[in-house]
Amino acid sequence: MNSQSDGQDALPLHELQIAPQWVKTAAKSYENHSGEDRKPKRDRRDPGRRSPEGSSRERSAARPLRRPDHRPDRYGPPSKQQGTPTPKPPVPALIDVAFLPEDKGFSAMIDTMKQSRLAYALFDVAKLILNKPERHLVKLARKPAADGTRGSLFLVTSSGSPFLSQEEALRFIFRRQGDNVFKETKKPVDPPKGNFAFVNRCGITGEWLGPPNYHEYQSCLVRHHQQRLRHMPFEEFKARIQTVKDPEAVKAWIESKSFTVEYECTLDAEPKVFSSRDELQKHIVGNHLAQLVTSATELIISGPDSRLVEHNGILEAVRLAWLVERRFPLKTANYLSERLRKEGFHFFKHDKGITYISHIKPRRFEAGEGLTEHIQKLVTFLRANPDCTPKQVFEHFMPQPVTGGEAATDQPATVSPEEERLLADLHWLIQDGYVVEFSNGRLWALDDRTPKPPTPAPEDEKPADAAIAAAASAEQPVSEPSSGSAAPPTSQEATV
Repeated sequence: MNSQSDGQDALPLHELQIAPQWVKTAAKSYENHSGEDRKPKRDRRDPGRRSPEGSSRERSAARPLRRPDHRPDRYGPPSKQQGTPTPKPPVPALIDVAFLPEDKGFSAMIDTMKQSRLAYALFDVAKLILNKPERHLVKLARKPAADGTRGSLFLVTSSGSPFLSQEEALRFIFRRQGDNVFKETKKPVDPPKGNFAFVNRCGITGEWLGPPNYHEYQSCLVRHHQQRLRHMPFEEFKARIQTVKDPEAVKAWIESKSFTVEYECTLDAEPKVFSSRDELQKHIVGNHLAQLVTSATELIISGPDSRLVEHNGILEAVRLAWLVERRFPLKTANYLSERLRKEGFHFFKHDKGITYISHIKPRRFEAGEGLTEHIQKLVTFLRANPDCTPKQVFEHFMPQPVTGGEAATDQPATVSPEEERLLADLHWLIQDGYVVEFSNGRLWALDDRTPKPPTPAPEDEKPADAAIAAAASAEQPVSEPSSGSAAPPTSQEATV
């Protein structure tokens, strides 16, 4: 199974009409989502002159792929600002990624292809599935261990976002979806008293930590690190603390300590109030974890959700897998093959080993099989002119302008007996599988079946008996074509 070369015609989506929403709307292309800068650069030797087109293309082709920054359209190109360093791409998570067709759209595709006599390149169908996120699902699974077992993945049920650990999933819920789990109530208290010349602030989250001479400063550091930055080493967190010597900053910190926060879990039937966030989290984990996070060895998420994954490593793994499949969709095509075989489609190879599918089974004539003179001429022309179109067939057999073409007038179209016969014969050859019509309009007439060598006579058979048997068979009339290769219909019986 090979990929289709660049010089061949791609699957004509506007003619395929597999699913109305897939062809009537302009397909969003993810061809360039890797972040390559395709704008021509200026020649450094002369700032006013652009570099030659050839050298610009060479530099663009040699430029490595870069991961886009985190925005709603995660597969779009990153924004570039003057002087802003390009962030390093995250390390992809060790997971297996597979792309499956969305069942509703794929079922519509199968129904349409069953009613069509065309043959489609299997890789083109796979790329049609991959082109837009709403056409496919994404299956995620951890890499198997040495013993073949796979670890669990964790899915936040409210958003459909996967994570590698339960702690990461819970941290995301409390940080990004806290309004759905709990609510905060502020109560005024006496502010801290003392001589505070400066105040420290977290250099990562921007929250006030307090002055070092405040009696709760150390406990505040530990609590902030555990609640917000647990994934970071504590010493690294302390190294990034900022000291602000500003009276307004001190005043802002004092105001933040002029009230306490109480937490109420909104998932309980009866309200429960907690004085600290840690107590709230322990309560939620112990009583409501199952309705917030699910775990499984395999997770299937929608294509649009796969572009919005919050875990950077999983997002990068999905992006790289999509790039590989979009260039050479082998895994996707293998999955489609299983489904298409169950639906009765036939597979065959043509044109440098490219795999095609069709609901019509390709067939070959037996060598020397009796065909009408007109059918024999048509098949001979198709074999002598591979990849010709129906228009070229009519131009060869009907030199005069074909009725109903560009020269057609407002008069009702009439079909001559010769045209009707040619249409009927070509339709019969395609419908019975002796000629394959591809989705790009090309025709391919299969070669005759290679005749089987004659079965040698048994050694114990006497020459006289063999001569008598040969004479008897010579007197028998020529047999009719088998049901697998029925005779072509006449022009009066065929329908176009």
